[in-house]
Amino acid sequence: MSERLISGDNHIDLTYCPPDLWSAQAPAKWKLLVPRVEELEDGLHWFVDAQDKGMWNGVGPGFLKYTPGMFGHIDEMKSSGFEWDYRPGARPRPTTPELRLADLDRDGLDAEVVYGCLMINDLINTAELRAWANAIYNDWAADFARRSDPSRIFPLAIIPNTDPQVAAAEVRRCAKLGLRGGDLAFKRMPIPLYQHEWHPMWEAAAECHFPISFHSTGFKAVRAPDTPEMEKQYAVQWRLVRSALFQLDTMEVLVSVIASGAPEKYPDMKFVLGESGVTWLPYVFDRLDTEYEDRGRALGFKLKPSDYFRRQGYVTYQQDQFLEPIIPLIGEDNIIWGADYPHPDCVWPDSRGHLNKHLGGLSDRVRRKITCDNVAALYNI
Repeated sequence: MSERLISGDNHIDLTYCPPDLWSAQAPAKWKLLVPRVEELEDGLHWFVDAQDKGMWNGVGPGFLKYTPGMFGHIDEMKSSGFEWDYRPGARPRPTTPELRLADLDRDGLDAEVVYGCLMINDLINTAELRAWANAIYNDWAADFARRSDPSRIFPLAIIPNTDPQVAAAEVRRCAKLGLRGGDLAFKRMPIPLYQHEWHPMWEAAAECHFPISFHSTGFKAVRAPDTPEMEKQYAVQWRLVRSALFQLDTMEVLVSVIASGAPEKYPDMKFVLGESGVTWLPYVFDRLDTEYEDRGRALGFKLKPSDYFRRQGYVTYQQDQFLEPIIPLIGEDNIIWGADYPHPDCVWPDSRGHLNKHLGGLSDRVRRKITCDNVAALYNI
């Protein structure tokens, strides 16, 4: 019998959402600003804040057209039968229940935790509109899980990231909807994550046993091309810089959450560094503990800062060939594997092959924790 396998990090990107999800319900004042789909010469396009972002049912979170040779694994997905069709009436695989379930079966996954609409809060400027758009998605995601298979598909809520009180209210509302956790975008927060103003959200998360995730999307400060011409000339180089570094942006999240004092104040709260990789963590633990002793002791923590992660934190990854010897430094109970379906760097449809390659030297007990038991315990699956 095959081992039970749960992905702690799969996705429903904005590009795959129903084209009228927001526009059909938008107040008149927001009709042109909400995420909406418009048909252009080359197919359906998403517009957000009245700006063309790219293709409906495009590749990954970037709304891209499928272009052979741009992503090696996307070509492999294409050859395996995954299609990107931008015409009206197409059926996006990630948001068509029977097709998504078929893709889970093909990958040998028993269940999945699903992050939704990464960067939607980066695309919308108005705080009130962000919160409204988040709530619309959350209602749809809860219904999508019910229409698909609620014993296998566990969507995360999108948590509003501009007002901690609004975030706390949405945590409580989504917990009542049956969602098991939420994702909080940290790039455009007007209030830094290390400030106490976020404590009401952490209180709600602890109260509802509702883990809060922070999914990597790339460093804000990475040097970008100055002009469209430069971006075109150096497209491959720029793509490589972003893709090689994007998982490391949650270093800031890790230190900010712990520095905020929330893990000390709310020992029942849980937080997740989504798709962040694993093997950089011991270095940051050491730096954090060292700097706390030198200049942070006024915070009055009862534990070493790194111990709060081991007590309350988790990290997800899809592949990391150096993982095995690092596990004791992080904690075998704190690491969660994810397939990252359907992103360009996902391991679908060969998750088990990748796991056998990278975790083959682990004991069955530890491997089972990383690929199933830890995520099942965190989200009560």
